[in-house]
Amino acid sequence: MSRGIEIATRLLGLATLLSMAVGSLALSLELAPADISGKVIDQETGQPVLGAVVKIGLAGESLKGATTGQDGTFFLAQVPPGPKRIAVSLIGYGSYDEEIALAPGATLVLDIALLSDPIQLAPVEIIGESPLTNQKRPGTASKLRPQTVGLIKPVGTQELLELVPGINGYADDGFGNSRLSVGIRGLNPRRSSRVLIMEDGVPIQPAVYIYPNAYYNPPSERIDAMEVIKGSSAIRFGPQTMGGVINYATRRPDGTKGMVNQFTVGSNGYYSAFAELRGLGRRQITSDIQVLYKRGNGFRANNTFNQVNGTAKTQFRLSPKKVLYLKANANFESSNATYTGLTEYSFRANPKFNPKEDDHFKVLRAALDLMYTSKIAANLVGNTTAYLNVFDRRWWREDDIFVRASALATGDLTPVPYFQSGDLVRVGGGTGNFGILRTFYVGGIAQDYSLKHSLGGHSAKIEAGVRAHWERFIDDKKIGDAPDARDGVYYTGTPDDPDDPVQIVGQSHHYETTALAGYAMEHIEWGRLTLDPGLRFEVFKQSRVDRLRGAILADKVSAVLLPGMGFNYQFGRFNAFAGVHRGYTPPSSGTLKITNFGQNAAAGGLDLKAEKSWNVEAGVRSWGPRLTLEAAVFLLKIEDLVAAGRGTAFKNLGKVETYGLEGSLGLASSRLAAMLPDVHLAYTYLQTAIKSGIVSSAVMAGNIDVDLTGNQLPYAPPHTLTVSLVKQTKQGLRLRADVRFVDAVFTDFENIERIFNRGDTGPIPRYSIVNASADYQWSARWSAFVAGKNILDEIYIGSRLHSNAGQPEAHLSSGILVGPRRQINVGIKRVL
Repeated sequence: MSRGIEIATRLLGLATLLSMAVGSLALSLELAPADISGKVIDQETGQPVLGAVVKIGLAGESLKGATTGQDGTFFLAQVPPGPKRIAVSLIGYGSYDEEIALAPGATLVLDIALLSDPIQLAPVEIIGESPLTNQKRPGTASKLRPQTVGLIKPVGTQELLELVPGINGYADDGFGNSRLSVGIRGLNPRRSSRVLIMEDGVPIQPAVYIYPNAYYNPPSERIDAMEVIKGSSAIRFGPQTMGGVINYATRRPDGTKGMVNQFTVGSNGYYSAFAELRGLGRRQITSDIQVLYKRGNGFRANNTFNQVNGTAKTQFRLSPKKVLYLKANANFESSNATYTGLTEYSFRANPKFNPKEDDHFKVLRAALDLMYTSKIAANLVGNTTAYLNVFDRRWWREDDIFVRASALATGDLTPVPYFQSGDLVRVGGGTGNFGILRTFYVGGIAQDYSLKHSLGGHSAKIEAGVRAHWERFIDDKKIGDAPDARDGVYYTGTPDDPDDPVQIVGQSHHYETTALAGYAMEHIEWGRLTLDPGLRFEVFKQSRVDRLRGAILADKVSAVLLPGMGFNYQFGRFNAFAGVHRGYTPPSSGTLKITNFGQNAAAGGLDLKAEKSWNVEAGVRSWGPRLTLEAAVFLLKIEDLVAAGRGTAFKNLGKVETYGLEGSLGLASSRLAAMLPDVHLAYTYLQTAIKSGIVSSAVMAGNIDVDLTGNQLPYAPPHTLTVSLVKQTKQGLRLRADVRFVDAVFTDFENIERIFNRGDTGPIPRYSIVNASADYQWSARWSAFVAGKNILDEIYIGSRLHSNAGQPEAHLSSGILVGPRRQINVGIKRVL
């Protein structure tokens, strides 16, 4: 009897376990996650859409996200089953939002078509995302998309720009890249003064006509994508059309609610905290707020910086056909930036040496942008852009001297002349300083229209617009009486006292520019052939008041017409393109000073003429899911070159040429074999030549004029190459490695080979650096990343950008600026 009960008990227990296992299996099957894959296409053209953001959500909360690739495909793994909402968005297209039902363990395949919506695009982006439109562009155009920017995790935007063929960048402040120094196709990179820089289609240089030097650059944490145009379509923008156009695109409020936090720490005392609150308000009026704090110790002693940046954006959907967008930004930076570079001895002995404890750079910038877009008719879109900004820059620098290296070791700061032989060190003089105090006020309003129409039975679109622009530039210099002084004097002596005569030691120049510009461009499609003729005009008045010399007024009115023509022809999967346009750089404050506004022309002096060029290019491109290619040859013929570099002025109206080949190649190797990384190449072959130019020799005694004909331009490397390997897994891991090679360059127009002990002359040797980064998303909300810059810690000369061999005194030339050293950053990102 007991035996039977025991058997029955065991059978009951086994049945219970079996029932539990079956229940658990059923429950696990019921809760098994699903996968979602699909493709996003343009509803009108059927072409795949690249860069669209696909999100899966529940009850307003985002659970998973992905971005479409070159072929428009996306994949979302391990999505909880049940009812969900899928949303697809991309600037330039209407949003897609649908409810879906996910069965447990299933794989759902979706085909999604987006309808273009031009009022969502203009004027934030200048290139856009449509592959069909980009293939038909008449000139070279590059775009670094959000997924690339997000993976690289740059400290500054210059690192990103150097991935674009044709762009050469050189070290300046060495860390945050708040002072950008890039050139395009051989143009001088110092302070990016021959490039037009915009954010969301609005110029951001301090004074784009009279002082375009890039002393402000938006922090990379705020940048969503980056666009570069070098072809004939650059004449749509201005006034700088010679080198090209750089546009930083930031994320526009799209109604998505949530919060983003990103924290980064790294070597050299680096720390960054970024927070973004998204989707404030209701759908018709939605706002985003961003706040950033970052700091670092730099790559040299006494090189710390602190930066605070805040942005508020609000988008008003006034109706399905009208959108108003407001963006306000404030930026503050305080840093121990200095022009004091290294001598040859200091570079060899200690590349981190910087004796300037009291040099200080402070910036405050506030900006307000308004963009109103209206779909006036089915084929007509209007854009109104208004902008205001104030930029204040206080830079106090101690006067430099040269001392013997042996004397410095004993604390002896006895100055020695610049021509002293032996080992020299550039240090602060310890007695006084000077402040370069500059304030800029800028305002403008632009009205643009885009009209789709038919021309002779062929599809066409005309774009036209006009802009009024005003800027005031206060350029002051004061002399301080101590190394750490933060105020000073314009002059010494006592007015109206013959025993103590006045001597002007500072400067107070007030510049003002009033400008009117307009453009018209036609885009005509004849089957496979596309033509893009265009014309831009600029008319502006520049004036200067010298407040320390009797308020003397000098002014000049300039006007210019800038024509352009581009074409594109499609054959198979390839598009051939070519273009020619007139490049232009308005007279800068340096040019105005050298030419005295052209007032001495009648007496044999230089007339005031803006730098102009003819830019010609021709190339081929192919955009496909496995291969992307763009290669072009180019030629720039520049004339009327005057202010050629720091302290360098041509004594005639110089002429130069640059020409070469640039190309980019992307190979999706992972589509051939899953274990292989994708490969990206960017290469530039560059040749430059001075056709006519006379300067005072920097190395010959007696102020002798030298003919520069046949010389190369400074900072124009014959070869640059970047090789990138990128790997992404379905488990959320992304890896990237970049190797960049930059060829040797001259640093002056005389092409001086001799390297003086001061560090201000001689070529820069070729160098190579390696960067690497990785990020891993372990859940819908959390991800971690690591980014290494110059991971092999290559020690190289970054530039001599602030030197001039003709100004060898310690306080006039900076010497060697070291390239960025190794920087390793790690961080986490949370998306709610």
